[in-house]
Amino acid sequence: MDWSDGYVAGIDYPAAFFREQSPAHLSFSCVLNGVEPVPLDRPFTYMELGAGQGLTVNILAASNPQGRFYAVDFSPSQVASARRLAESAELDNLVFLENSFAELAAGKVELPPLDFITMYGVYSWVDAGNRRHILDFISRYLKPGGVVYLNYNAMPGWSATLPLQRLILEHTRHHGGTPEHQLAQARTLVDALQQAGAAYFDGNSNLGYRLNSLYKDKAHYLAHEYMSEGWQPLYHADVARAAAGAKLDYIGSGELSHAFPELFLTQEQRALLGDIADPALRETVKDYLANTSFREDVYVRGARRMTPARQEQWLRQTGLALTSLPGPVADTLQLPAGVTRIDTDAAQAILDALAERPHALIELACLPPLRDKSIFDIARLGALLTADGLVSTYFTCSAAMPTAPAQRMNAALAEASRLGDQYQALASPLLGNGVKSGLVQRLLYGLLLRHPHEIDTTAFVDHLRDALRRQGQRLVKDNRTLESDDDIRAELHYLTDAILQRRAPVWRGLQIL
Repeated sequence: MDWSDGYVAGIDYPAAFFREQSPAHLSFSCVLNGVEPVPLDRPFTYMELGAGQGLTVNILAASNPQGRFYAVDFSPSQVASARRLAESAELDNLVFLENSFAELAAGKVELPPLDFITMYGVYSWVDAGNRRHILDFISRYLKPGGVVYLNYNAMPGWSATLPLQRLILEHTRHHGGTPEHQLAQARTLVDALQQAGAAYFDGNSNLGYRLNSLYKDKAHYLAHEYMSEGWQPLYHADVARAAAGAKLDYIGSGELSHAFPELFLTQEQRALLGDIADPALRETVKDYLANTSFREDVYVRGARRMTPARQEQWLRQTGLALTSLPGPVADTLQLPAGVTRIDTDAAQAILDALAERPHALIELACLPPLRDKSIFDIARLGALLTADGLVSTYFTCSAAMPTAPAQRMNAALAEASRLGDQYQALASPLLGNGVKSGLVQRLLYGLLLRHPHEIDTTAFVDHLRDALRRQGQRLVKDNRTLESDDDIRAELHYLTDAILQRRAPVWRGLQIL
């Protein structure tokens, strides 16, 4: 086996940010699920396995200066890219390593005991041997009470697509060239099979989403999803059983709304699950109810269950902040596991308050529409709004953390945006986390940093137009690519006004601006 251990090489995974990996998000997941979290008002240690180009861990290190961060990837090009971003922000609390999971598991790298170990898009994409190395590493380095975030492609949701992945993988084994070329050839084969009336495609109604992805998503993503030799969707029961060997207890999901099963399970389904004594089997049956294809498991080494009083004590130390200015609240909300109804009056009261500034949960409890609700009810509403992407949680201790590292990181991200759309997020010191951000937003953010007291919309539009032209970026409106300079400038005027009026206030609340 070569140095990539069967994982697709020759094409870097695109830089991406995942808020679920943040210490604050994982600690809040622990609190919602009644488990003692790792305190974030003091130094902590963090490791990301398979960090790729390092955007997530760079943003987390910048927005959590009290933490000491480590990240590893086997790809030298990705490690070099990640280090370059850290250096551009002058981060002194982040170390990147170029090592295999086997080397880490064997203790060949000197590391401290770790409070957090996370990985995104790794565990079911590597082979069984590397999954064992990951668990051996966790067993060696994770502190008692430490938290693991581990996501994976899951069964039974992937069952309909397994033959498609195998077809693409088998095809690439017999056709050389770059991963991009191999994928193009695989698409040609899939086209031919569909045109020939292959029964697999005609009789499989669940394939639509995956086929759409195969034709629309970029090769950088598809190569890692379909062309890794060790790729295998997993059952939760198997993952939890293996994790137990590293003394890990499953405590809940990284999707915060899953802490409240009444939101997405019927009474009959909850009764069915209530009759199942074994936790791993119960969680696996839940996946059959929802046909789950992707899981976000959170594990703790030696989970300490909290009393309701202790849980309330932790909730009093948490808050909510807007990450996007919302419109009117709908009475239903689409969650990953299904549609749920929401208390629109209470939700609107929360969002209206957050539009003024971030609020602690105990402050929100004083709002007239929420006075009859417990802090647990408000936390539940907060989890729902987080799932909708409108808000993010934070711990109130974060408000006192230094902001300079995040400011340097955001300046570096804005500067990089003048050359391309690689880094699509910004760091928030308040959240101890990041927020997604589009290219025009980041370009305008950079202008606001350079000209904080000179808001000249016309000059800003000229700068944005020139920056997009240099990158070969095209503006699209109503499914139509804008061609004329007048149309482009009009759209950029609209976007600039919208960002200044609706996005900039959110950035200020998050200590981004």
